[in-house]
Amino acid sequence: MRIVIIHFLNTEKEINAEIIKHLQSAAIENGHQVDVVNGNEDVSNFRIIPYEYVTILASSTGPFSKQITPRISEVLATCGNSSGKKGAALILKNLMFSQKICYSLMRTMEKEGLILDYSDIIESVEHADSVGKKLG
Repeated sequence: MRIVIIHFLNTEKEINAEIIKHLQSAAIENGHQVDVVNGNEDVSNFRIIPYEYVTILASSTGPFSKQITPRISEVLATCGNSSGKKGAALILKNLMFSQKICYSLMRTMEKEGLILDYSDIIESVEHADSVGKKLG
């Protein structure tokens, strides 16, 4: 299965880069073809159409915030037709409100037509390995 992981994380933080790498490698071990896209960069040439499974990985806008970045809905709206595609909503553990942030991401993805079959709150790099095996 072709999977895309669109992340909205600061990859300058080593922990974020490790989590992305472990998610990707765990999904590849299951026999999937996985591409990783940074949603914070220019994605005007990126298209979601060739992928069968869309994973969004995000975090809150601040340590005590309940909101996700509005860039997520912009990227999903401009990347082509995502209606009817299966997907997963993944959130990095926050100090507070992790469940509410995950719910907000799920609502945003469903608004764009994605059918969510998995959601989780990633707590550590080791947890990212087990989550990556469930993608697809």
